[in-house]
Amino acid sequence: MSDTNSIGTIVVRGGVTLRASPAREPCFTIVTDQADMAKHSEGSLESRREKLHSDVNNEIQSLEIAAQALVDFPDALWELRLELARQCWDETRHARLFRRRLLALDGHLGEFPILNQEWGVVCMFDSLPARLAVQNRIFEAGSLDVFKKGVGAWIAWGDAETAEVLEGVMVDEIRHAAFAAEWLRRLGAGNPSATLKAVAAMSQLKTMTAALTPPGEMDHEIPVNTEDRRHAGLPI
Repeated sequence: MSDTNSIGTIVVRGGVTLRASPAREPCFTIVTDQADMAKHSEGSLESRREKLHSDVNNEIQSLEIAAQALVDFPDALWELRLELARQCWDETRHARLFRRRLLALDGHLGEFPILNQEWGVVCMFDSLPARLAVQNRIFEAGSLDVFKKGVGAWIAWGDAETAEVLEGVMVDEIRHAAFAAEWLRRLGAGNPSATLKAVAAMSQLKTMTAALTPPGEMDHEIPVNTEDRRHAGLPI
């Protein structure tokens, strides 16, 4: 982890230090603890809007993380920078798709609190291998599990259009996880320090996640999306 006073940091649950939240429009209420996020009865209209509201912000965070990597690591190989730039475009498109579905359910931006924890965690790591390992190899891969479960849920709620959006987003997430796995192998070939940084970051993430997650939340397991993880070239 880097000592990054120049970028601004915050200390949150469990004494974990995160990078301070990126700027947001005045309509948003930013919280720093998962316990302060909105809670509604699963399947209710409010809960569905809140999911989409969070999806919009999560995709924006993914865009910001990829864009920040381009800024922070200008000497990275061109092919890798191109992958990150393409990811920025993908995440922008995803945010717009989720926003459209939120508005279709009579929701609006700023309706619920938002949490920029993903940005805060990833952007504290000071090497590109570490960020690829945490953001793409873990978080983007994890979204494959979340969205796969979400497809079934939205269909059960009678919203096939949102389910279709999730399926389309998953196609891009497969590539985001896959290119990180490929580049982590390439960066680690003949350079053990790159592999060590990635492994250390993933280990640190486990500790941070345990500290940041409110009591009881860790018990909610999400089924592993083995099919799409396999398409991304990830171990099952």
